[in-house]
Amino acid sequence: MELWLVDAFTHLPLTGNPAGVVLLDGGAWTPEWMQRVSREVNASETVFVSLPEHPGADYRLRYFTPTAEVDLCGHATIGSIVALASLGRLPNRILQSGHCTVDTNVGRLVVRVGASGSRFAAEMQQLSPEQREVDQPSKLELLRALDLDEDDVHPDWPFAMCSTGLWDVFVPLRDRQRMAQLRPDFHRLAMVNRRLGATSTHVYCSQAEEAENDFHCRDFSPAVGISEDPVTGTATGALMGLLALHGRIQESRTYRFEQGYEMGRPGQVEARAELFDGTWQIVVGGTAHVTITGTLHVLA
Repeated sequence: MELWLVDAFTHLPLTGNPAGVVLLDGGAWTPEWMQRVSREVNASETVFVSLPEHPGADYRLRYFTPTAEVDLCGHATIGSIVALASLGRLPNRILQSGHCTVDTNVGRLVVRVGASGSRFAAEMQQLSPEQREVDQPSKLELLRALDLDEDDVHPDWPFAMCSTGLWDVFVPLRDRQRMAQLRPDFHRLAMVNRRLGATSTHVYCSQAEEAENDFHCRDFSPAVGISEDPVTGTATGALMGLLALHGRIQESRTYRFEQGYEMGRPGQVEARAELFDGTWQIVVGGTAHVTITGTLHVLA
């Protein structure tokens, strides 16, 4: 079966966030087998693409880090759909409509896909944002795990949890230079994240390195086996939702979130929030570059 390595949220090879993409051939592949393959690929996430299990969807997607299955992954979703389009594997009806429907562990999602200049780009609608407060003792534990002081936290931006599919903790910092200095205690951070029920701790500030971007971010996910994720679509969607709930963004404007610069894998996620009948709808997107194509010679 086919195996690709796709760099998501970038148009350049060897930047952005790499995702493994496995096109399943219809066999009875178990989650244990997918986990072993994901560990072998050793990307932050590997997505397994199969025919849908229920009518109305185009594909079924399952996502695995090297150590655990996760319910949703933004960069692997964007990367896999852009790769299918770039390599001529999307049916014409999807290319003509511009809509691809995928089933995931969090439910059915619509991915919009189309040409962007000489390449393809995709965007995915997230679930409506939900937020939870973080109690003060947990905030202090998070700051200790990140080697931060309370004075490093920006008081005007939300320090809270939010989900548009996965729960993450969001920590606002005053400046980008302090963010670049972060050296987390990953063992301590993983324990706090597990206790809070968070996939990651996502640190952000409104000072971007590049003028065309709006926010600079770093994402730490040791609770699911990822010390630092280069560019994180699901967390960006949740952050966009959190900012919308707190009135910190303009409706329907597209914002650009940069990430991965400290890892030498810069990438950018585009996100916007739109209000429908009193509920925020979050969309994240970007492009991707297919870096490696090959064949997986592994039996279950």
